[in-house]
Amino acid sequence: MRFLLSLLLMAAMGHLNLMAETDAKEYKTYVKNNYKVFYCTHEGVSVVVDPTEGGLFEPHISIINKSGHEIMFEPKDIRAYAYAIPGNTVKSTRYRVGTYLDRGGDVSRLETDSLRIYTPKQYRKKQSRTNWWAMVLTEVVVAGVEQLGPQDDVTMMENALYRRDRNNEFEKAHDEALKRIDEGYWKANTIFDGSEHQGFIAIKPVKTTYLILDIPVDGEMFHFVVDSKKYDE
Repeated sequence: MRFLLSLLLMAAMGHLNLMAETDAKEYKTYVKNNYKVFYCTHEGVSVVVDPTEGGLFEPHISIINKSGHEIMFEPKDIRAYAYAIPGNTVKSTRYRVGTYLDRGGDVSRLETDSLRIYTPKQYRKKQSRTNWWAMVLTEVVVAGVEQLGPQDDVTMMENALYRRDRNNEFEKAHDEALKRIDEGYWKANTIFDGSEHQGFIAIKPVKTTYLILDIPVDGEMFHFVVDSKKYDE
């Protein structure tokens, strides 16, 4: 499998210190499009967390099974957390711990908040609602601009045609967004020996550049601390 071979070629990459402090497993990174991808291989199971595609709060997760037996994976058991400043209750600043962590600060001195992970059904509904409101607001703004312009028959006809085109484009983008969720969101799967399964999850975002993911696979907890920083920062 080409993907697995790529991982093996990256095996010489350095450890991620934040992970090493909390887990004896060997966590590593490789670089993709100037961002870091995080992975760990333990007892024949490789778990890869790629925040380069959907962003930090829509990480793409791959599980490669070379354990010699099949694995039943339940994505509903994944947990997400954010490091937080003790005593700070202001949402806009509570999670601004990036500089502290970048300088090697002791994570045990920080608090951790549990973050909501959407189910596929919840995320589909959320995206539908977000898309609908975006369409409504766009039409309200456009309608206001149209009212300031000429009101002759030709202009009104052109505005109606533009409105039809916008609606068609919206429906197409909306369908593609829902299709992406239906086809790509992690669901419960049996991962047979010698095979790989992958998908993304969606986490309710907070203002942070670091995210903690606990991913239980085959009785082992894979503890990742991932970030959204560029590799050359």
